[in-house]
Amino acid sequence: MPDAAAELRLISFGIGPETFVLDIMAVRQIIPYAGSTSLPTAPAFVEGIIVLRNEVIPIVDLRKRLYPNLEDHAEPLILITHSSAGVIGLKVDAVHRIVTISRDALLPPPPLVHGIRGELLIAIVPHADEVYLLIDIENILSGDERRELAVADLALQA
Repeated sequence: MPDAAAELRLISFGIGPETFVLDIMAVRQIIPYAGSTSLPTAPAFVEGIIVLRNEVIPIVDLRKRLYPNLEDHAEPLILITHSSAGVIGLKVDAVHRIVTISRDALLPPPPLVHGIRGELLIAIVPHADEVYLLIDIENILSGDERRELAVADLALQA
């Protein structure tokens, strides 16, 4: 029997030309994007907010964050995620599938990406014929951005 601790369950999703993965345990729900309400006091990295079951959730558009020159996607989705900054909605282009991989399959990102929001990228994940980019939910927002979010009182306490 394989060691469950040696395996990761990841959800794969598309943003622009790439496929990313995120630990499935950080994702609470996936919903269609139906727009968000912008707030004049929200930090610039927050596209807006949605209210889901009486919970105010800030929305971060990963397409604009990672590929600022790409046009908006026609039918984006929102990954409702848990992080140390609270509950955050991540706007993505598409959600693909759940992937189970061995921890041994993770490859370190090349040193070159560290200057390009490289702290967001945990590992490169080759799987079958695909290569996924594993991102860290805790580094979607920088420390300063987390503090801004707390000051704006848009995130729930973890």
